[in-house]
Amino acid sequence: MNKVLYNNFNLLRLLAALQVVYLHAVEHLHIKNEIALFIGSIISYFPGVPIFFLISGYLITMSYEKNPDIKEYTKNRVLRIFPGLYVSFFIGLIILWYFGQFHGVGVMDVVPWVFAQLSFFQFYNPEFIRDFGVGVINGSLWTISVELCFYIVLPLLYIFLKKDFFKRVSLLLIISFGFYYYINEISSKTFIYEKLVQVSMLPYLFYFLFGITLYKFKDNLIKYIENKVLLFLGLYAILCILKFDIFLYDVVKQVVFSIFIFSFVFSYKSLSHKLLGNNDFTYGVYIYHMLIVNVMVEKGISGGGYKTS
Repeated sequence: MNKVLYNNFNLLRLLAALQVVYLHAVEHLHIKNEIALFIGSIISYFPGVPIFFLISGYLITMSYEKNPDIKEYTKNRVLRIFPGLYVSFFIGLIILWYFGQFHGVGVMDVVPWVFAQLSFFQFYNPEFIRDFGVGVINGSLWTISVELCFYIVLPLLYIFLKKDFFKRVSLLLIISFGFYYYINEISSKTFIYEKLVQVSMLPYLFYFLFGITLYKFKDNLIKYIENKVLLFLGLYAILCILKFDIFLYDVVKQVVFSIFIFSFVFSYKSLSHKLLGNNDFTYGVYIYHMLIVNVMVEKGISGGGYKTS
């Protein structure tokens, strides 16, 4: 009988999704409780979206290497994303209809949004939704556009990285971190091109490439990080406390953060199986939570209870 290999990918994905849910709830429901705000300030150091892209880089690479057939790869990626996405979209439609958001809205205002939501441009948000709830029916879905870009890019990356993998991926990591640093530390995010870059794959390419790199060198690297999660958590905590405003510090901090994330995956490796079995609830939690938050906001439910008028 083959030995079952355990890891914490499912648990980590769920924790990353819950981090996003928690911060969205605190922000949009105006929760002012000091304990809730303190918890939010702590978990903000472990952002869920970069964690998703780190994991994607590793797992999608693993999937592609096992079966590089483009048709099979495309089918698997489509089935992974679009069924749940379409259900989420139609629930959003029902919510908007129920709250009367389509009154006085022309067909040509709706069609581009429908096309965007059902294809590759989930970050697009039309004017007729901006006065509903938080201003966008399901704002978390912009990351789907990024994820789809990564799906498309991976086979192309394999062609580019096939020769001299280490040198070429090192160059790409440096360039990609430049994008990350620009959009997070330098960009004013006031110009339209800066806003578009912010919701593109460029600021997150570093994490995706890091996941790819770890998978490619897993046989040599994982032994140095498994069962050392507390060590890398401590290193990351020190870097978060120090806070130097220099490029090299940011590079080191994000590298240590990424190593910590994968150390979590490969430490106490039976934890995810004990807590979740083989179940993965992440995608549902992530793509549906803002629908609930929006209904609560529209109903006037907040940290102080129901809104009165």
